[in-house]
Amino acid sequence: MTDPFGALNPKQREAVEWCDGPELVLAGAGSGKTRVIAAKIAHLVNEKNVPPYRILALTFTNKAAREMRDRVKSLVGHDLHGIQASTFHSYGLRFLYRNTQFLCDMGYPQSFVVFDRGDCRNLVKRLAKELGLDAGGSDVSFLVDRISRAKTGCDPLTLEPDIDERWAGLYEKYCSELLRQGALDFDDLMMLPLHILCANRAALERERASIEWVLVDEYQDVNAPQYLLLRQLAAESGRLTVVGDPDQSIYGWRGADMSLIMRFEDDFPGGRVVVLDQNYRSTGNILDAANAVIRNNPVRREKNLWTASDLGSQVNVLLARNDDEESGFIAGEIERLAMEGYAYKEMAILYRMNALSRGYEQTLLERGIPYRILRGVSFYERREVKDVLSMFRLAVNPRDGASLERIANVPKRGLGKKSAEDVANCLAHAEGTAEEIWAGMEKTPPLSGRAGKGASLLASLMGGILAEETFEGAIDFIMYNFGYEDYLRDEFPDDWEERSENIRELLSIMPEGNIAEALAQVALFTDADSDDDGSRVNLLTMHAAKGLEFQVVFLVGFEEGIFPSGRAVEESSDGIEEERRLCYVGMTRARERLYLSGVMSRLIFGTFQRSSFSRFIFELPDDKVTMDDRTRGLKGGGDVRGGGHGRRWSW
Repeated sequence: MTDPFGALNPKQREAVEWCDGPELVLAGAGSGKTRVIAAKIAHLVNEKNVPPYRILALTFTNKAAREMRDRVKSLVGHDLHGIQASTFHSYGLRFLYRNTQFLCDMGYPQSFVVFDRGDCRNLVKRLAKELGLDAGGSDVSFLVDRISRAKTGCDPLTLEPDIDERWAGLYEKYCSELLRQGALDFDDLMMLPLHILCANRAALERERASIEWVLVDEYQDVNAPQYLLLRQLAAESGRLTVVGDPDQSIYGWRGADMSLIMRFEDDFPGGRVVVLDQNYRSTGNILDAANAVIRNNPVRREKNLWTASDLGSQVNVLLARNDDEESGFIAGEIERLAMEGYAYKEMAILYRMNALSRGYEQTLLERGIPYRILRGVSFYERREVKDVLSMFRLAVNPRDGASLERIANVPKRGLGKKSAEDVANCLAHAEGTAEEIWAGMEKTPPLSGRAGKGASLLASLMGGILAEETFEGAIDFIMYNFGYEDYLRDEFPDDWEERSENIRELLSIMPEGNIAEALAQVALFTDADSDDDGSRVNLLTMHAAKGLEFQVVFLVGFEEGIFPSGRAVEESSDGIEEERRLCYVGMTRARERLYLSGVMSRLIFGTFQRSSFSRFIFELPDDKVTMDDRTRGLKGGGDVRGGGHGRRWSW
């Protein structure tokens, strides 16, 4: 067993040892917050004799939860069986499985499914079309967002939404359709547990009795339902430790409420605040530059990151004439750094919007530099993976209309769109277990002729999946008995083998146990939870980079309207502050080398856009920056202008 205090600095140790009430650990970027959370769990178990199964540790990604468990294991020398270290949504899912009677009373089946974001988008798109809704030029994402905001803003006790009357009909239809299909969305995984805890005192007391300590990572990213859930679980006992940094609050656009971490002491009286400001990641020059930028935000908790490491290289700033010059410079630096010994996987290009990746991809391809784009959900969005998961989901929940719509005629079996709708209507009113429903449909299909044979065959195959005792056996059944491998050969002759391998890869991530629970857990995974052993340059958005770190970071697109985003600044009163926090997050992803770049003219969305350089470049300290200005002598060049600011650099 490792001494949990052995590698802690005095402030970290103070945070770990405090167990006399609520605690906020104000942890700056790279200050060892995961180490502190793991050490605190070990301390609770070893010194305070708290049973592991009575500790609830919550975070926002499966990868972070896994790292938390691994760190604790390394400290105590063995697995802490029963410890609840998971994402908020995974906790909500487990809670609902422990309290399925409440869901059944609301009309859901015990074997409910969880719709991923793609399923929800498709459902909203279909319902909007059926209702003849004109979103006023808004896309499906806007409608999905309206529904999500209404749901997370519900009264927890009544679940009554506060929604604009323009979208009220869509919201009601969406919720009804989820219920009809026996499906939950991600917001339900928070709102329904919260509703049960608010509406049923016995369930609340039972849940509180099962949890002695609650620890929360990334508290600055908590939204209203998650906050209310924490208050239900821990406010009375005060056994709560939250770790976060308001300077890294970058998800306001999806409901995160930074005010919650700012008012922690008011919400949890007697709360203690411990500041972790020693950085173990970045060099001194990088930290000094990041500190200088974030100080321009008026609403924050004051802290100043410092490091015992060397100052290191200065921050490199490129002011380029156009995006071709910018991407060429970046590719050249990547090649040069690779020659110095940096691995490609240790380098990352971070951008404010996905549309910017095209130019960098093209240049990297031309130079023969390997790269990968981290989008967050790509593995689970692959057609063959979604097909197979839909087959599993439909097998355990015949009411799952989204899955039926996807695979009713895959492979082809004579079930067209209209026939599939008829089958769905029949299944929606069928009674009995999934096995009984599929057996009944196989014997007496609801249709006649070719479509009836197709419905009977589909039912037979669904029953066959349920009859398998293991996931591996069920996948073999799908591939061979179901004919899915032959389907892949016919439809995708060039890459069917790779697609088959992707399906096999599901065995690596499918949790063991009840198939319905395992499928619901899989819906919560993203590619950010997977590892990639290949050495490739990483391309990703600044939001997706949260929680990651690289030896070398290129922050690109430092132009007004792009970064900071014009839309973010216009749509929110504190938009510029959140954009500046995003800049701070991006800068503190770098360990040794940091590059910032902006251009005068950029080809984007099919047109050339001419912009002034970002105000964030203006905020960098002169003595921490090496400037490469390639706009000198051009009209508007040689001047950093941001949001009305103007400054002549002296280099």
